[in-house]
Amino acid sequence: MKFLFLLSITLFALGCKTTEEVIVDQPIVDSRLNIIASLGEINVPSDPTTITNVRIEGNTMFIDMSYTGGCEEHTFKVVGSEAISKSLPPVRSFQIIHSSKGDQCKKIIEETLTVDISKLTYKPVSGSIIYLFTEGWNNKIEYSFK
Repeated sequence: MKFLFLLSITLFALGCKTTEEVIVDQPIVDSRLNIIASLGEINVPSDPTTITNVRIEGNTMFIDMSYTGGCEEHTFKVVGSEAISKSLPPVRSFQIIHSSKGDQCKKIIEETLTVDISKLTYKPVSGSIIYLFTEGWNNKIEYSFK
């Protein structure tokens, strides 16, 4: 009887011991919505999006947008024009390139695109200011490189 009791306690103690780390409440990162802007050709074909808000924190732009879909995974790219205006501060146009991959569903999807915009700067020097402009958003967006 003692043997069974000791065996039970030993098995219980060993069964509770674990070396696995449990991670709780980690945010799910959607890589198609976290992108790095590049320079290149703009005014390329793109599926429609509606921009509802734009804000910049550091070298990251957050673009709140909506589009129709729901049956396919959509992809996004942000491309800035290589040309900038000669004004002070300068102005650079950029385009959000949206591919719906032929999604014919009509659900309205609302998401936030998170974009590293450091390549859209005028000069990669802290405090360098440039205005960014995109179709679908009527305001110039002031970006100060950090």
